[in-house]
Amino acid sequence: MSETATVYYAKKKRRAAQPQEDTSHKKERKLYNDGYDDDNHDYIVKNGEKFLDRYEIDSLIGKGSFGQVVKAYDHVEQCHVAIKIIKNKKPFLNQAQIEVKLLEMMNRADAENKYYIVKLKRHFMWRNHLCLVFELLSYNLYDLLRNTNFRGVSLNLTRKFAQQLCTALLFLSTPELNIIHCDLKPENILLCNPKRSAIKIVDFGSSCQLGQRIYQYIQSRFYRSPEVLLGIPYDLAIDMWSLGCILVEMHTGEPLFSGANEIDQMNKIVEVLGMPPKSLLDQANKTRKFFEKLPGDGRYVLKKTKDGKKYKLPGTRRLHDILGVDTGGPGGRRAGEPGHSTSEYLKFKDLILRMLDYDPKSRITSYYALQHNFFKRTTDECTSTPNSNSSSPAVASLDMSLTNSSSSQHGLNLVGRSRDLSSHSYQQSGYTTMECDPSPSRHPHRQRYHQAPMINYGPTSLQYAPYPGPMTEGNAPKHNNSTTANGPQPPKQNERDDSPMVGCEK
Repeated sequence: MSETATVYYAKKKRRAAQPQEDTSHKKERKLYNDGYDDDNHDYIVKNGEKFLDRYEIDSLIGKGSFGQVVKAYDHVEQCHVAIKIIKNKKPFLNQAQIEVKLLEMMNRADAENKYYIVKLKRHFMWRNHLCLVFELLSYNLYDLLRNTNFRGVSLNLTRKFAQQLCTALLFLSTPELNIIHCDLKPENILLCNPKRSAIKIVDFGSSCQLGQRIYQYIQSRFYRSPEVLLGIPYDLAIDMWSLGCILVEMHTGEPLFSGANEIDQMNKIVEVLGMPPKSLLDQANKTRKFFEKLPGDGRYVLKKTKDGKKYKLPGTRRLHDILGVDTGGPGGRRAGEPGHSTSEYLKFKDLILRMLDYDPKSRITSYYALQHNFFKRTTDECTSTPNSNSSSPAVASLDMSLTNSSSSQHGLNLVGRSRDLSSHSYQQSGYTTMECDPSPSRHPHRQRYHQAPMINYGPTSLQYAPYPGPMTEGNAPKHNNSTTANGPQPPKQNERDDSPMVGCEK
């Protein structure tokens, strides 16, 4: 699996001692790590440099708070790889070591590489920097959205992404792993090939195991769950909330809840889903940040924001209208397209509502999500999708793993429930080929999601809720007495940083 190597080397000439331009009139830069690091404690990457006399640096892929990622050529395996170079600072090293541990656990449990988790090939120390060598993947789902001019991908492609991501979350929830990703978002989901629909989840730098230490900063704001916002102990269900937000964004092209801060985020959630249940607010220690309790009946209402920003009444910006269930999809752009009938949209909406249940205890789990009617092919879809009736070997083997494990000891209360996944159709092979749109993006820059500090809480025990069948307008859970309104205003497009545009599905 992973290899660890500590490299000892003879110092040659310090980079700082090499000829440099006259800086007598400039502020002298402080040197770090014998001149190998910059002021941010990032390794100074030079194209053509070789690590371990094996990995030849090609180019910089990206940078983040953790460090940077470079593309390199592995002269031993004769292939390109991605190397994550961690900052030369103790906190980042400690966090990356936890990431390595979790990745090695996942890779051992997924020896056949079928659960959509990025592969860590090996790791090593290089000039005081921990380096993680990964398989080289393609661009991320945010780049994919950018290339649709933020109009979203088809419902069929959204379904394929959803199936793979639910399968990945099912894998992470197995008793031997119980891993919470803690930062699911389009940027952390990468295509394996720019022309195919196979994807993998990356960046487990914020992840933890159920019952282990939880990081202070978790979940990017647009995808942050109510329990995290409210300061309630959380578990694997927070990733399902993020997934629900991601799937809507993949189809509409815009974030479902694009809050500028945590208060704005909560207000935007309430606009769509109505007020959270009183029982949830009663147990939260951050309720007063967002809500105030009325004297007398003890009901909660949203606090007025300091900036005086106005919001729609709770529950009046309907998901039904955001998805365009009766109007040909988002903005009417899918009207008449195969696979975008009202019945398919109703299935999609029902699944999303279950993923966005305020209560993490009753929020749908990955196991039951994969059995949802949204993943059962219609005649219309089968005509254009190969292997549409095949069930997933990955899901089947996971199902067997859960059956053979001592489920009750890990909160997996599945006794007496149907475990037949044959009705769940999943396209294990024959991934969709995606057409490329070379036109430039006209979407305004959008500000990258920010993370706000959260209190450290131990997670609650994982609980699995039964799947009670399709949700309708009539039997949807009512958490408040909100009214509904037709035709909400289009969601505003918040600013977010730019990144390179590549091809995508129209």
